[in-house]
Amino acid sequence: MKDYLTMDDVILDNKRVLVRVDFNSPMDPNGNILDDKRVKSHLDTLKALEGCRVVLMAHQSRAGKKDFTTMEAHARLATRLLRREVAYVDDIFGSRAREAIKALEPGEVLLLENTRFYSEENMNRPAADHAKSHMVRKLAPLFDLFINDAFAVSHRSHCSVVGFTEVLPSVAGILMDREITALDRGLKGHEHPTVFALGGTKADDSIKVTKNVLSRGGADEVLVSGVVATVFLMAAGADVGEVNAKFVEDQEYLDQIPVAAQLLKEYPGKIRLPVDLALNKEGERMEIAVDKMPVDLPISDIGLETIVQFSKELRDAKVTVLNGSAGIFEQEKFKLGTAEILKAATESGYSIAGGGHTVAAIEQLDLEPRFSHVSIGGGASITYLSGDPLPGIEALKKAAARTRKS
Repeated sequence: MKDYLTMDDVILDNKRVLVRVDFNSPMDPNGNILDDKRVKSHLDTLKALEGCRVVLMAHQSRAGKKDFTTMEAHARLATRLLRREVAYVDDIFGSRAREAIKALEPGEVLLLENTRFYSEENMNRPAADHAKSHMVRKLAPLFDLFINDAFAVSHRSHCSVVGFTEVLPSVAGILMDREITALDRGLKGHEHPTVFALGGTKADDSIKVTKNVLSRGGADEVLVSGVVATVFLMAAGADVGEVNAKFVEDQEYLDQIPVAAQLLKEYPGKIRLPVDLALNKEGERMEIAVDKMPVDLPISDIGLETIVQFSKELRDAKVTVLNGSAGIFEQEKFKLGTAEILKAATESGYSIAGGGHTVAAIEQLDLEPRFSHVSIGGGASITYLSGDPLPGIEALKKAAARTRKS
């Protein structure tokens, strides 16, 4: 039994339902949405609510950003994708919003204004405190059920994410449940071998994930590349060259070297480092074995021998989890490692990928249909894989415990 409730656990017909979705999308300067992926990801949940009065809460960007704007374009896009009208009101919990909610008929959908226009939305505070906010006190009496379908923002303890769980029966939406179930398949390590491939520039996040999955026995191997590998190589005593050591220092990752060294000591043979690297020599790819360093040029990808070794480990795995690129994927000469690792992962038994740059690479290579699950959670995915609790999910668990007890 799951420790949160899903839409299968409640009767939905004719209910008044408040749904937190994540419609936050890239937009051009004219206010046009450039990518419909976020809105599309919620369609299964919305289609399952066809017999309900449905109100959607969402945000777009944040204060100070150029794309911090209203949800009007999102309502138009949702209307087109859902193939039924998604009305929009430029109000969150004022009288116009409440009157529009009360007027809804079964089958109708209403999108409220950008939740981040309300200052209390953005305060990271406990669910019990958010439950006392004007937003929750004004809106909660109008609903029978709260659904959190916004995994991507559930690492934030914001009002629209956690506040309603204190006062309304609350369940996970289809997308939320799908994300948790997929990531758990990688984390829980019930299938062997389970292999993680971690790269990219956010070495601290990847090292935290490495520590979590190895300590709980959720991974048989962790393959490291990108800046993450540079930190681990330095921790292992390799001379990576002055330019790369300086980059690690500039990124403020020197404090991660002793952490990486401890992990290498605690889990011998579990963390696989590159055996060769591709350096950027005046824009050209120059491959060199790690033990032949230092050649004082920027590390821009893993080398061919490492690609072959890592690819085999991924193909042979029952479950693979990927986050972060192996090199500078945006540059043609240094995209090979990322491309080959992604392709190899799709040949494993069950493949999971997440992270903004990883998803972008998957889309560019047209590999998304070949992955078992591509998370659009971004920061939430990394937080979940790191073992840190996500406030949005913890709030759903608490609501489920309360419901089951009653």
